[in-house]
Amino acid sequence: MSKSQNMLTLSSWAEASEGERTVLILEKQLMRTIELHWHVEQARIRLNGELTTKTHSLFVGMASELHSFTEMIRKRLESLKTREPHIMNADASLHWRLFPADSADLREQLESLLCGFAHYGRQTSEANTSLQGLGDTESSQLLGAIFNAVERSLWFIEIYLEGLALNADSSRLPDWSGHYVNLRK
Repeated sequence: MSKSQNMLTLSSWAEASEGERTVLILEKQLMRTIELHWHVEQARIRLNGELTTKTHSLFVGMASELHSFTEMIRKRLESLKTREPHIMNADASLHWRLFPADSADLREQLESLLCGFAHYGRQTSEANTSLQGLGDTESSQLLGAIFNAVERSLWFIEIYLEGLALNADSSRLPDWSGHYVNLRK
């Protein structure tokens, strides 16, 4: 984001009501979730021919979970909005540029997703802290549950990367648990 765009955002942030700030935070979170979901799907598509059943299940499970996050954030936004959506800058996050865009190597794709999920987790935590400060308990609980699910995804990606590094048989890797993570605890 350019300095002028950043100043405009800071200026409009200061003028926004608490309700508008909550909506802005959730809209940014929705964009980040859609972006991460897109990267997971791209990695799955690029690697589809090379994936073991467990690894395919991992990618499908992470994508499904991110899709669920998108729907939950969208529904929360619908319940909060009373006017038109804000115009958001949809530039891709810079950390994705660190990884080859067209790689068909599983290790490279998992490393990219590890970085992406870690970045998303940090942004989710920061957004959650802001929502807590605004007193929006329901949105804060939603992002807290999403953060916990993101940590779980990070754990799986790390285990799969370790398995690749050790040339472990894929049958020894943990299965992506088919359990639906209850994000509304």
